[in-house]
Amino acid sequence: GYRVGMQTGDIQHAMFNAIQHIKIGFISGQNLIELEKKVLMFGKEMTEYNQMTSYQLLLTIKQAVTDLILSTNDPFVMAENNAEQNSLFLQATEANSLVVECELYIFGSIVAYIYNSYDLAAALIQKRFELEKKMSRTILWWGATAFYDGLIFLALAHKSSQFEWTAEVSKVMSKMEGYVQIGKSNHEHKLLLL
Repeated sequence: GYRVGMQTGDIQHAMFNAIQHIKIGFISGQNLIELEKKVLMFGKEMTEYNQMTSYQLLLTIKQAVTDLILSTNDPFVMAENNAEQNSLFLQATEANSLVVECELYIFGSIVAYIYNSYDLAAALIQKRFELEKKMSRTILWWGATAFYDGLIFLALAHKSSQFEWTAEVSKVMSKMEGYVQIGKSNHEHKLLLL
């Protein structure tokens, strides 16, 4: 899609496909260094072709990739990353870009889960749920959003005795079962992992 868009002059379509390619790579566990290279390459093209909406969406992925690559406890690095993330949230809020804001919550919750910060991950999910009420449709990412929500809620259910998390797990399992009915080959493995 990217190549055809660039060849036919549909730059917006090309950049949309580049973002989807990177998202799929992230969700499927592609090497983060390789993903970072693609983010930088496509980011440069997006700014050259003045595709700023695409670039804002790309920055949400870039933040997550950078957070995972750095994986440091250095307070200066953490403060710099936090400042960048806060800046992205502020820009998304000021521009009323619900999709960018939502993706920041999704990627943030995944990163928090990977770092065992389950309470933070759940807080980001709850903020996303509130935001999704304002959106005409939610971001599903081929069932990956529900899958990570399920992992986070399962981790919290194991960690605490609060019934709330078990109820959330049940909701996610129901969603995943619905996704399996729609596309078994894309979703059944995620359901079984949960």
